Amino acid sequence: MSQLSGTVQQYQGRTIDYLAFDDAKASGDALLSPSLIKPGQSGAITTGIQKLVQRFLLELLTETGSLDYQPGRGCFFITKVRAGLVRTSASLFSVFATAEVDIRNNLRNEDTFSDPDDERYQRATLISASLSGDTAFLNIRVLSVAGESREVIYPLRVSAAI
Repeated sequence: MSQLSGTVQQYQGRTIDYLAFDDAKASGDALLSPSLIKPGQSGAITTGIQKLVQRFLLELLTETGSLDYQPGRGCFFITKVRAGLVRTSASLFSVFATAEVDIRNNLRNEDTFSDPDDERYQRATLISASLSGDTAFLNIRVLSVAGESREVIYPLRVSAAI
């Protein structure tokens, strides 16, 4: 079991968030665990570019209108995936591009100028997308205002109905 640690100075002037996608690495393959509580590691926090990537993924996976008091949050990406509108890599690129506009507006409206630049959203790009059976594999690059970026490979179940 790895021990997570840090110093107070690393978090000075920053806001923190709970780490929802555990086991993220700066590079290389990793199996993300979308859980807030993991045995021996509950309560982990994140900041910087990793926090921005997490914010992006949460926005991508939130359906517009699904949050009672924030009906404009999220996007229609998952709605279209669940409706079976994603059949090819090209359709994944199209649906992602549309969703990214909504995500960009939501995250930029949430950002403030006092937030660190590596936590402020610039853009996201779908680098590659492939379909295998009922799974879509998305390779996404998220870029911060600071120019720092991270790539995440996100497997996503898609409707197999034709």
